[in-house]
Amino acid sequence: MPIRHLWLLLYILILSCGGPLAAVSHASAERDYTSGWNEFHRLLKEPGQAQNRNAWLATRNMFNSAFQKDSAGPEAPKALFYLGRVHEEMGLRFGQASDFSQAADYYGRVALRFANHTWADDALLRKAKIHLEHLNDSAQAYIDLLSIVHNHPKGDMAPQAQTMLRELDSAFLAKVNASGAGPGSAVAATLPASSSARTSEPAVQASLSGPVAPGSRSAGPGSDDARLTQVRYWSSDEYTRVVLDVDAEVAYSHRLLNPDPDLGTPHRLMIDLQGTVLGSEAPAQLHVADGILRQVRTGQNQPHVSRVVLDIQRLEDFRVFTLEGPFRIVIDVSGAKSKALADSRPSPPAGRSQVSSHPGDVAGSLIEQLGLTVSTIMIDPGHGGKDPGAVAHGIKEKDINLRMSRILGRMLEEKGFRVLYTRTTDVFIPLEERTAMANAQKADLFLSIHANAHPNPNMKGFEIYSLNLARNQDAVRVAARENAVSSKKISDLQLILTDLMLNSKITESRELATKIHGNTITGMRRTHPSLADRGVREAPFYVLMGAKMPAVLIEMGYLTNRDEARLLNTDAYLRTLATNLLQGVLAYRDHIERHAKL
Repeated sequence: MPIRHLWLLLYILILSCGGPLAAVSHASAERDYTSGWNEFHRLLKEPGQAQNRNAWLATRNMFNSAFQKDSAGPEAPKALFYLGRVHEEMGLRFGQASDFSQAADYYGRVALRFANHTWADDALLRKAKIHLEHLNDSAQAYIDLLSIVHNHPKGDMAPQAQTMLRELDSAFLAKVNASGAGPGSAVAATLPASSSARTSEPAVQASLSGPVAPGSRSAGPGSDDARLTQVRYWSSDEYTRVVLDVDAEVAYSHRLLNPDPDLGTPHRLMIDLQGTVLGSEAPAQLHVADGILRQVRTGQNQPHVSRVVLDIQRLEDFRVFTLEGPFRIVIDVSGAKSKALADSRPSPPAGRSQVSSHPGDVAGSLIEQLGLTVSTIMIDPGHGGKDPGAVAHGIKEKDINLRMSRILGRMLEEKGFRVLYTRTTDVFIPLEERTAMANAQKADLFLSIHANAHPNPNMKGFEIYSLNLARNQDAVRVAARENAVSSKKISDLQLILTDLMLNSKITESRELATKIHGNTITGMRRTHPSLADRGVREAPFYVLMGAKMPAVLIEMGYLTNRDEARLLNTDAYLRTLATNLLQGVLAYRDHIERHAKL
């Protein structure tokens, strides 16, 4: 073998083993970080130099070089943090919103990629302040602060985050009351501490009770009380969703009573509906006994107040929120694992301790315990039954959605996935029921399949959504159409969505959407180069709210565009699209399982 080939082989071996070159990379990254740190603090001390944007950019390049040279090393999270600091300082000095946006992005990367680092909560607090003070985005600031309280309850930033949350809550309540909701329509409800992150910290005070909209019914004499018509539920041993159907929008409040050993009572969650009477169909008592929820009881607490009580045997957390069109109140309850469930986990084989297990075995066990696998997928064909969805060019969206779901489902099954469907026939299913099915079945992913519509017949393209606040009017429009409410309702909804979203898989869903989008666009353009890419977007979709797994809503194309409608109405095109959607799901699965094993 020629000498040059031996040297090349040796070089490759050194790279693959992380030998001396890796050590050189660590040292070089550390030098760049130290240089950047020194220059950053020099600029802070020299006002004249601090007004030179190029000086800040040079400092930024030092931190960027440190991160690029060793993106998993000890300096990496600090380098990202200081990239945020540099852009924040530039924003303060030069007044460009893009600098603040860039700073928030870097801080977010610290919290996301290095969640266990001691600076993660510092990064989130700085991010929250930027959104609040410079980007006019109090909703995102609220989410960042809640992330500190929930994910870093023992960090030194938690007390300050709590204080800021209380101030935002007060501002929110003032806005609700100023809108004409009236006193008592929004009641602060203490969220129960979870069995993990929040056991030693005070619970967040979240304003989750429903405001009274103008024209809604309220308590008082007369015969115009609303009726509680039905109580529905879906449940598993770790999750239960209860839905209260009311025939008009009403104010409500809720409070949690702790267990009373003397009376032998469990946790009791009480929801009082103002200006409401029990309808003839409302059950007085529902026995659930699924391990979390013992029963649901209804009663007429006062002449114009109906009360619903959930007797909860194992409580980790709960959420209460409302959906519109028609009005209903949704209660999601998560149950702490019982000792019996915990003890049911298989023990390691005799003679083998968990400490001495093979690393692959440990990684596989952690992946399973933390829910980092993708084996069960719930496919949700949008609309159905009395709800046709978009209708154009003689095509009903509900039919295209179902055809596509069956095609995609068969492909996923061929790859070894367990596939479930929210519907397999032309039936109507309420939006909240779809997510509840996925949660109760412990699905690992939730894919809601849709086709789009627009007043402009030239509008076309593929887009995918995950749950978040809508960032533009087009996202508001799509969410309003899929939620079957007005655009104004979406704007109102965004005021009360933040706590709900924190408990959803926001980051994971965005990652899933990105993987599916990238693979779909790349694959489709090999056969359909004219396919318009409308990107990855975020909006508050009812069907995604409360999902306990990564969840996305896929808009395959526009039925109001004649060319896309023609394509979407052919199985050949749907199969091509499904093939590429499948590649996105596979890419996401491989991504999370690969990172979980690191």
